[in-house]
Amino acid sequence: MSNEPSATTTVGTDRRVFDYMQGYLMCSLFAALESAGVLTDLATTGLRPSDVGSNKFLTKATLEYLAQRDIVSTDGGDLYQLTEFGRAVHADRGYLVWLTGGYGEALTSFADLLTDKQTFGKDIDRNVRWVAVGSAIIGKQDLWPHVADVVREFEFHHIADLGCGNGHYLISLCQEVGVAGMGVDISPDACAEAEREVSKAGLSDRIKIIEADAGNLKAVPGIDDIDLVITFFFLHEVLEHGYDVLVAYLRQIQESLPKGAHMLTAEVGPPEFEQDSPELFTPEYALTQALMEQKLLTEDGWRRAFTDAGFEVRQVIRPELPEARIILAKKPD
Repeated sequence: MSNEPSATTTVGTDRRVFDYMQGYLMCSLFAALESAGVLTDLATTGLRPSDVGSNKFLTKATLEYLAQRDIVSTDGGDLYQLTEFGRAVHADRGYLVWLTGGYGEALTSFADLLTDKQTFGKDIDRNVRWVAVGSAIIGKQDLWPHVADVVREFEFHHIADLGCGNGHYLISLCQEVGVAGMGVDISPDACAEAEREVSKAGLSDRIKIIEADAGNLKAVPGIDDIDLVITFFFLHEVLEHGYDVLVAYLRQIQESLPKGAHMLTAEVGPPEFEQDSPELFTPEYALTQALMEQKLLTEDGWRRAFTDAGFEVRQVIRPELPEARIILAKKPD
C-alpha cells in the first residue's frame, strides 16, 4: 500500500444552490423577527436571546446563524447587533416581509396549487396584514420620497386611498400636506390594522377607514368630495377582470371627481426578459400575482388605460422600487 496521503476533493464555491438556501433562510428569519416584534429592537439597541421569547435555545441558534452570515455581530457577550451588511439588509426588509410574511403559506403549498389539489383564495390565501406591512416598509424607502415630491406640485384637500391596506400611504400624505382623507379596503383585517395606525398617528379626526369594495365606487360614501385619489399596487387587481373593466373603472373614478382633480397610482410592470438588464424584482412579483391570476401592464399600457378613461397623464416617475412606475393623471379642467 502506498503511504502517500489520499487526494482531497475541494467542493466548488460557485454553486448557486447554496445562495438560494441562504436567501430562503434569511427571508424567513427577517419576516419571523418582524412578526415577533423584535426586528426594530435588533436594529436599534441589539438583541439578547432572552429578549425574544421562551425558546432561548432556538433564539441563540438563530442569532448565531445570523452572525455566521455577517448579519449581526457580538463583542463576545450575548448582545447581538446588526453589522453594516445587516443594516443594509434591514433597510430593504420590506421585500422579505412582503414575500415570506404575505405569501409564505402559498409558496409552501405551491405543489398543491399547481396540481389543483388546493385553490388559492379558498384553501390557501395570502396574509393580507403582512402584505400591507411589507408594502408599507417598501414604500417608505423606495416610493414615498417621490410621492412626496409629486404631491407638492398641486393643491388638494381630500384624499381617497382605494385599497388602502394598513393606511400608511394615506397617513403619510395627510401628515405631509395637512389634509383629510378616507381609506377604503375590502379586507376587515386590513381595515382594523389601518384604524390602529390612524389612531396611533393621532389622525382619527381627519382620516376615516371604510370597509368596502374599492372596485365598486358606488359603495364608497363621500367619493364625490375627493380631489385626489391614490391607488398604490391596487389597479392590477381590477385589471384581473380585463382591460375593458380597468378602463371602465378608471372612467368611473374620473367621472366622480371634480374638474382638475388628480389621481396618483403606483404599479410594477411585467418582466421584460432582457438578458443584458437583470430584473431585480419583477419576475418574483409577477409570479406572486399569478397566484391570483392577475396580469401586469407595461408603462405604455398604463398610459393608454388612463387616456382611454379620459384622464390626462401628467407625469410618470421611475422610483427606486425596481421596475415600478408612479403615474400622475389629471381630470381635464
